[in-house]
This record gives sequence, structure tokens and C-alpha cells, in this order.
Amino acid sequence: MPSRPILRSVQTIARTTLDWLFPPTCLGCGEEGVFICPECFSRIKLIPRDVCNFCGSYTSKQGKCVNCDNKVLPYAGFRAFAYYDGVVRKAVHHLKYQNDLTIGHYLAGWLHLVYERTDWDVDLIVPIPIGEQKRAQRGYNQAERLAKPLAEMLDMPFSNESLIRINELSSQVGLNHEERRENVRQAFVANAHMVKGKTILLVDDVFTSGATMEAAATELVGSDAQKVYCLTVAKVNHLLDLD
Repeated sequence: MPSRPILRSVQTIARTTLDWLFPPTCLGCGEEGVFICPECFSRIKLIPRDVCNFCGSYTSKQGKCVNCDNKVLPYAGFRAFAYYDGVVRKAVHHLKYQNDLTIGHYLAGWLHLVYERTDWDVDLIVPIPIGEQKRAQRGYNQAERLAKPLAEMLDMPFSNESLIRINELSSQVGLNHEERRENVRQAFVANAHMVKGKTILLVDDVFTSGATMEAAATELVGSDAQKVYCLTVAKVNHLLDLD
């Protein structure tokens, strides 16, 4: 088996070759050669530092917002790069539906920046899994396209077998928080042998209500993971703006 540094070099060369053969265009304005040009990037609404550690909402109170203050949540912290709007929404849709490997690596760079600003110390990076039916339709799991390159950047172990989805779910679109929680209840099963005693970083594309992260983290902690943190590219700013 090739060593990790050699594998990373091969993957970098492959991405560079693809970019040379099929140069990206800005998802905001169409400028050639970049996924998001500086002008479009300047309009991205970044998540501020003063946010709730559990839902990412703005708060003047250290750690938790009013909504999370009385909740007992299964994960120890949550962070996202930007709000799910404008060119960020386009980038996530590109990742989700265009089967573009290089956009996953680009967005993983955003996750890397966010992670480096935390004090988290994790042992294993795990993507939120999708069901087999959706994987068969789409051909891939977009969360894996984020988690795997992030693991390479951080030189950390990655696993898409530590957590699997056992229930195919109806769409989350249009559901309120309680309906979303019920929809993903008991949707996941963890490999206790792989997660026991470890601090897990759960990675996904968008944090909407937090129901999926709660369900996944509950299963991991119930399988004796020591701690779970959650990281996404984007966060929906208002629950009325669901997609």
C-alpha cells in the first residue's frame, strides 16, 4: 500500500491536471481559473466568532445561546465556515450534484481554516453517511468528499465505516426542528470497535436544524466514543430558509 505522503502527492497531481484540462470558473460571476473569485468571496457571510458553541447562532453569552442553554446535547461543539447563502449555497450544490472532486478539496480548505481556530483535539474524522439508495442514485457521498481531504490536510485518520446509515429517510426539506429530529431518530449505527474511547470529528456540508448531527453524535457517544465535535461548510441562518 502506498504511504500517505505519496498518496497525497499523486492526488495533488491528479487535481492539478484536472484543473489544467478543465479550468474552474467562479461559481458567482463565471471568471475563469478560480472556484470563487476574490470579489465574490468578499461577499460571503462568514460565521462570526461570537456564536453559540452548539448551534452556531450569534450570542453575547459565552458558550451557549438562549435556545441551547437548557439543552443537553450529545456533541461537545459545532462550527461552520459561512452562512448558507449566495455563492456558498452554489458551492455546496456544486459539491452535492455535480460530482466534482476538486470542489470538495477546495471546500475542505475552508473546514481546515475553521478547525485550526478551535482548540479541538480529535482522533478520527468521520463523514455523515448517506443511505445506500441515495448513494446509488448520486454515486457518492458529498460529506466524504469534504472529510477525506480534510483528514489529509490535518494528517488525521479518516473512516467512512465507523458510522453507517441504516434507515433511508424521507426528505428533510420543509420540516421543522422536531420533525427533523424524529425523521433521523435511530438512522445511524456506529462501529463500537472503531469509535470506542476516541474523540470524533463529524463532517457534513450544511447544518440546518442540527437534527442530523444530534442523531449521529448520540449514536457515537452511545457506542462509547469519548467526545464528538461537528464541523460543516455552511449553516442555515434562519430555519425558514430551509433547502
